[in-house]
Amino acid sequence: MRKYADLAMIGIKEHTAYAGSLWANFLAKIVYLYMQYALWTGLFSSNTGKNIPLSQDETIRYIIVATLLSAFMECDVIAWINGQIQSGDVANQLIRPLDYKFMIFAKHIGTSVARFVIYTVPLGIVISIFYPVRLFCREQLLYGILSIILAYMIQFLYSVIIGLMAFWLIVTWPLNMLLAAIYKLLSGAWIPAAMFPEFLTVINLILPFRAIYAIPVTILTSPMSFASICENLLVQLIWVAVLFITSEAVWIVGKNKLIVQGG
Repeated sequence: MRKYADLAMIGIKEHTAYAGSLWANFLAKIVYLYMQYALWTGLFSSNTGKNIPLSQDETIRYIIVATLLSAFMECDVIAWINGQIQSGDVANQLIRPLDYKFMIFAKHIGTSVARFVIYTVPLGIVISIFYPVRLFCREQLLYGILSIILAYMIQFLYSVIIGLMAFWLIVTWPLNMLLAAIYKLLSGAWIPAAMFPEFLTVINLILPFRAIYAIPVTILTSPMSFASICENLLVQLIWVAVLFITSEAVWIVGKNKLIVQGG
């Protein structure tokens, strides 16, 4: 257990190595949030948003909370795995008496802790000063936290699966860019999932993306019945199980392929 804690510390140190990069990322998040606020405020002020299923306040709350979550839930796992497989360093990692995926997860947790302290907390303070409105449904806060934990696991497992595609693909960045754009759109990180047209809503029902942002943010910001909350948490649990089994299968097959190539 101590070794995994050390890996988490490595993740923290790597992310905080360059102060200039941290400031640039933090300012970028503030600019992004302001642009989202200005866009949606302008949309509702012009009466263009009169047919939108969410009110202006609900939409702004959703965008703010989604931005706060994304500040620490962003995942570099795909790039880490791709780099190790392409460089061959993954062979050295397999020699270690540690589970490879747990190693990556421990490092990812360290990075997330650093992001939470450096980005999410200061961003929350800035928001509370300039937009002093209650963002969360207090009676659903515990369910929201549970949903965030499940969403965190779903995003990690999804990223592991995509990262392991480097076992079969020589160049993975085009696939990563395509999937990242699809993921950002369908997860509800950019636009509330409730605003999707019908065909996107149907597609999203069979994909795991809405379980990453749309479900936890909705639970945190919108009053829901207990049955509806349980239904959404069950969807997340199912996706955790499906993605875990899929990641295990991809890892076993990919590892065997690596051994064959190395022989």
